[in-house]
Amino acid sequence: MNSNDISKFKQLFINEATTLLNSMEGIILELENNPKDIDLIQEVFRVMHTIKGVSGMYGFDHMSELTHNIENVYDMIRNGIIPVSKEILDLTLSAVDQLFILIDDKDLKDSKNINKQKALLNKSESIITTINKTKTNQQVKQNTSSMVTYNIVLNTPQSIVDRRINLFYTIKDLSEVGEIRAIKRLPVSSSDEERWSIFIVGELDDEIMEEALMFVYEYCIIRKVADFDVFDSEQADKYESELKANDLNHDGSLSPEAFPETEEIATDIKGIEQENTNKSLSIIESIRQNTNRISVDSEKLDHLMYLVSELITTSSQLNLMTNDKIYDSIKSQTEKIDKLSKSFRNNALEIRLIPIRDMVPKFSRLVRDISNDLGKEVEFVTEGMDTELDKSSIDMIAEPLVHILRNAVDHGVELPEERLEHGKEGRGLIRLKAYNSGNNIYIEVSDDGKGLDKNKIYNKALDSGLIAHGEKLSDKEIYNLICHPGFSTASEVTSISGRGVGMDVVKQKIAKMRGELDIKSQIEKGSTFSIKLQQSIAIIDTLLISAERLMCLLPISDIVECVQVSYEQVKQRLRHGTLCYEEKLIPFVSLRNLFELEANTPQQAKVVIINKNDSKMAIVTDVIIGQHQAVLKPMGELVKKQREFSAASVLGNGEVAFLLDINALESSLHSN
Repeated sequence: MNSNDISKFKQLFINEATTLLNSMEGIILELENNPKDIDLIQEVFRVMHTIKGVSGMYGFDHMSELTHNIENVYDMIRNGIIPVSKEILDLTLSAVDQLFILIDDKDLKDSKNINKQKALLNKSESIITTINKTKTNQQVKQNTSSMVTYNIVLNTPQSIVDRRINLFYTIKDLSEVGEIRAIKRLPVSSSDEERWSIFIVGELDDEIMEEALMFVYEYCIIRKVADFDVFDSEQADKYESELKANDLNHDGSLSPEAFPETEEIATDIKGIEQENTNKSLSIIESIRQNTNRISVDSEKLDHLMYLVSELITTSSQLNLMTNDKIYDSIKSQTEKIDKLSKSFRNNALEIRLIPIRDMVPKFSRLVRDISNDLGKEVEFVTEGMDTELDKSSIDMIAEPLVHILRNAVDHGVELPEERLEHGKEGRGLIRLKAYNSGNNIYIEVSDDGKGLDKNKIYNKALDSGLIAHGEKLSDKEIYNLICHPGFSTASEVTSISGRGVGMDVVKQKIAKMRGELDIKSQIEKGSTFSIKLQQSIAIIDTLLISAERLMCLLPISDIVECVQVSYEQVKQRLRHGTLCYEEKLIPFVSLRNLFELEANTPQQAKVVIINKNDSKMAIVTDVIIGQHQAVLKPMGELVKKQREFSAASVLGNGEVAFLLDINALESSLHSN
């Protein structure tokens, strides 16, 4: 293998290790809330074992050393020797941080990294040494029988398929070291994986078992059930009472009763026949039915989306050009192209978009660490984390959200005693919420802390010369002052943040994404920071409408129905701003009135009823042209200030149509 091949595989390892470590923070934080969850414990063990096994091959020796120690700690946990504790969780999180560092500083050239590595190794070795001494002191005499019984609980997640592991050879390797007496499928909560219990009897020990299972070791829980053949009726009768009476066998291993998932097998153990061949085939068949997954470079996805948008536009042009009867002979083909392009669109969008929940573990860790450092109690909750952003937007929005969350913990949520004095619960709340609206994505960070003091902000701005004496500002304008570079009302700037420190960076980053930041706050109630973003490219089903020569789009998903009224009625109701719909008055917007279009007014108006945020409103226009599959792109600077529009789309005939921003229209109604 040449150096280029080695470099390529090394980079693949780095990519895989980064992906695995990114998943770890969420798993550990979940384990903190569910310390007895064997699946979470097994997942931490699996990740450490996987990184340990490959890192040494590419010269990441320090990484291999650290993961080996953490793996040993979690091996003891998964075998019931020690429980999950805060000490171990803190150690694991620190180890994950160090492993990220070791990806870049694999040879430990930085002295700070060297000291941290030593501290983590000493801490993990201390835990392991203490437990091993305890085990040695508790050991009892071994049974002299040469035959022992092992139980393997084997998980079969998607990653086994991704790594091209053939379980047939695993079963074959086991059968060569001992006699497989039973294989049974165990119940699991997730449909994405299966779990199997395998009993094997023979002259075995831990080393033999680990060697036989070396390719699937990280997916296994391996236990010595007994120091004899439990499938032998005479020996089983002899030791049955001892197995039921104690959680620990006479050899120091845990009995089946200590593991609920194998209890049913243990009670029926005498009647189990040798079904290993059929069961093995069942495992292999279930693996074959799983779908494969691959990783794709984000730049390739960006290019794919460009090609899809061009295809959609060309398909629209083709449909427009073949409306004449002379093209009836190819009509079925053009319709098929249109359907295929829509399917292609949906598939490409799903590939390119990433759910916001992928960022949540990092944010949960951030809130946990800062609140612990400050002695605060904070509950971090999320909502709408299935909301998706394209990869480039995910990368860019991470930094602004980190700044906002840091500020929320540091200067938003109060200390427990301060909250209790103000009649609040000692535990504060920070909420991360995301949702879609048309072509826009909204991400909100809110806290129930002390809120922003408008007077304090205003006076600080006066002292700093940002505003003039007597200048009147709206609440929104006052709150936006905290985004001025260097602006802060904090009496002291902490090592973590200051309300305002870094907010200029937040606003700059969001502006770079063509997004907007909105701040709302109430004293002693808390603050909400809302980020409004546009997808860089979106393709959605819309309704194309027109008023005079203005072409507009409305998302099909927001439309309830379309009705018709006279423009005379519309003129009469303009002063009231409402129309009658289903015996109720609902607010409406007339496109002619909004954009001052006065020429060629028809007698009849078309009314599109919109349902948004659980409330109805109406859009009044001249003509409903029909359904249109729109390729939406952010607007240029010339029309960006037109807040009623959120995106633009080129039609098949070359004209431009604008996507109406329903939220902006709603806001304008309330402000009038």
